[in-house]
Parts: sequence; C-alpha cells; structure tokens
Amino acid sequence: MDCSEDGGIPLKEDVRVMAGDDGPFKFEDQASLLVGLVVRGTGYLEAVYSSSVRVDRLDATDAVAHLVKGSRQLPQLKAVLLDGLTLAGFNVVDIEALNRATDLPVLTVVDKVPDPEAIRSALEGRFPDWEERYRLISAPETHALDLPGGGTLTCHMVGMDVEEARELLRVTTLRGHLPEALRMAHLVASGLPRLVDVASWTEVR
Repeated sequence: MDCSEDGGIPLKEDVRVMAGDDGPFKFEDQASLLVGLVVRGTGYLEAVYSSSVRVDRLDATDAVAHLVKGSRQLPQLKAVLLDGLTLAGFNVVDIEALNRATDLPVLTVVDKVPDPEAIRSALEGRFPDWEERYRLISAPETHALDLPGGGTLTCHMVGMDVEEARELLRVTTLRGHLPEALRMAHLVASGLPRLVDVASWTEVR
C-alpha cells in the first residue's frame, strides 16, 4: 500500500479515500443507488459520484470500479472503503478483482462478525449461483481490529496489511469507530433516493 510519498506507514492525516455505499431498496426493485464520496482525512468532502447497482445481481464490483476510475481525484486516492462485502442485497463485491481493476487497496468494515452458516443458508435458498456468491464472500480473510478509542471492527482487506488498515482507520475516523468517509457515504446514499427515482433504473451507468 502506497501510504505516503515514500510508501509505508504512517499515512498523512489528510489522506484521500473513496467510500462507497448503496441506498435503500426493495427486493422487487431493479436497482439501488450507489454513491462514491471522495473524502480527505476525517471529513473534508471533495466530491460525490453516483451510479446504480442492480439488486441481487453480480455487477457490484464493476459498478464500484467504474466510480473509482471515473473520479477526477483518482491519481490522489489511496484506498477504497466499503461497508461490507455486499451491495443491494447479495450483490457481492469481489475485493480482489476491485483491487486489480483500480490498482488501489480495498478495505471493508462491518460491526459484527459474519456468520458463515447463516450466509450460506440465505444464499442457498435464493440463488442458483449461490456457490459463486458464497465463494466471493468467504474468500477474503476476516480480521477483527481493536480500535484505539475502544471497540472492534471486522475488516476484510486486500492491497494492505493489518497494520496499514489500522492506520488508515485511525486517520479517517473522527468519532466512534466508523471511518468518517463511510459515515458520510451512508448519509448521502440514504437521503438521495428521496429525490431520485432509482427504483425505475434498468441500467447501471
């Protein structure tokens, strides 16, 4: 992970990241809003990008990569942050493929440790291709990171090691345990569908 001009850690306090999150949806919807926010450090918002991701399909990796690679700040970005491994239901992000497509480290965070058996059961009962989805969800190694301010985050990462992930969380978290960029992305993704009819979209991009 190229954390500074000289590489390695520590990261600069105003490190640029893109945080992605999806908006609310119903399972009968064709698509959900996808937003990507470029944020510096603990909260300086530089840009907001949007697209869509199909509900319960397998286009999330391409959709996120499209936002990242289309951003004007791409040369300055140091990492991609996501709230978990899935968007719009069980549309799984292949973080290894996303890392290759963007040439950026990818870090996902969730509050709770995933339950593999519950995930497998949910997938097996709904999707003919459940084995592929389960493989993508199960492939990344799971890490429980103790945070300086207390608490633990469950993380998956590619393109960085555990200490680099911990440092990235430190310089991007303002309060609590969630990186500010992800908190802002969640707020934007949750609010915009009230203004935009995302459910009627039939195409991504």
